[in-house]
Amino acid sequence: MKKKLIPLLFLILPFLCSAQEYIDLFSINYGKSQKTTFENSSFETDITTFQTNLILPIVLNEKYIALTNVNFSSYNLQLFPDSDNNHLYSTNLRVGLSVNHSEHWSGLYLFLPKVASDYINISTEDIYLGGLALLKYKRNENFGYGFGIYSSSEAYGMSVVPIVTFYYRSPNKRFEINAFMPNDADINYNLTDKTRVGVDFLGHGNSYKVTTDNVRANYVENNSIDFSSYVQRSVLDKKILLRLKMGYSLNDFRVYPIDQKLDLQILVLRLGDNRTQLIQNTSNTFLLKMEAIYRFDLGTLKNKS
Repeated sequence: MKKKLIPLLFLILPFLCSAQEYIDLFSINYGKSQKTTFENSSFETDITTFQTNLILPIVLNEKYIALTNVNFSSYNLQLFPDSDNNHLYSTNLRVGLSVNHSEHWSGLYLFLPKVASDYINISTEDIYLGGLALLKYKRNENFGYGFGIYSSSEAYGMSVVPIVTFYYRSPNKRFEINAFMPNDADINYNLTDKTRVGVDFLGHGNSYKVTTDNVRANYVENNSIDFSSYVQRSVLDKKILLRLKMGYSLNDFRVYPIDQKLDLQILVLRLGDNRTQLIQNTSNTFLLKMEAIYRFDLGTLKNKS
């Protein structure tokens, strides 16, 4: 039974958009930036972030894997000087299939509905629909790449993002690069059996309708990038990874009237953008973040078979 199960478990690998031999089934992180002043103002604000992610892969057969992923994230910050803090939330559901097309090629096809707003007087207008299609090539256990496209409706209109993925691990397994561009990238090195150091960046792009005086009049467009260095320590037989991250965050929160949209956004290219920007909160600050990950190591299973 075990010998039959192990090959099926390795079929989950294409879900990771690379050739790596592990799955981060669950993660949680909390971050806080230092206080910063608004532009042309003496008022200060900081940004608190929280995110948790759960992945549930189900092997259907040797070709198909059903995938379910739930992600929740939140921001807590002042959008306007001398105002109460605004809470921005996003709950994402990702469901679909990973398909083994051949020995080297696989595909990832996901339906991506989400609910994003301040969660005050929440309604169906806070639901946005998206999708992702990704083709991946796995040359060997140490190298892989992929390309695809992501699209989603947002409070400001339709967004389309081309995607490129890349994975490399050195033959001695000490050095690793894992990228899902333009969303995130990670470069790390194994100092000891249980300690890694690395640098990464994480891009955030989302929109949230917000309520003021019990009226939905505006929405927030967030485009931010976090650059971090980290130290990682593995515990409990390397199943739990604990990370302490320090870095710099480029935060951009823009507020627009709820009835003003653009025609199409492709990465940073905005087509038909005639919106009236009410305010822009640009807070470039140092950040501190703590992260915990539950990692399922498929390489360990392979070695035991």
